[in-house]
Amino acid sequence: MTNPVGDSVAEVCMTGTFNSHGWVALAVTVIGVIAAISSLAKGFQWLREETAASRGNRQAQDRWKAKSWLLGLWVIAPPMWLYIEAIFLYRHFGRAACFGQFQYAQQIVFRGWVVLIAVLGPLYFGREILSRE
Repeated sequence: MTNPVGDSVAEVCMTGTFNSHGWVALAVTVIGVIAAISSLAKGFQWLREETAASRGNRQAQDRWKAKSWLLGLWVIAPPMWLYIEAIFLYRHFGRAACFGQFQYAQQIVFRGWVVLIAVLGPLYFGREILSRE
């Protein structure tokens, strides 16, 4: 089998990062993507509820605690996973030839996490931040 990416990635790295526990990383990735989409959807739902309440001159339901917990979870959990993956999983199950590819994948995840936090923060608390009450 030829390497479709080219010579930059070792052939052994094309089959996955971990020898026997690749399903752990895959499961966490799938759960993370689903949770990110759900968190964004929940943020837009709460924004619609607040907008409808303000248009109808009603008091919007207070979701500050739920928003805080959800955003706090997103601030803490992904870096914890990246740390656990790098320190425990990769050191035990990773392939030495694939370490550069592993680091690159972690950089991509980190950047996606930063973007998610940058979107969720204003989505959840934009009205509170901008209100001058």
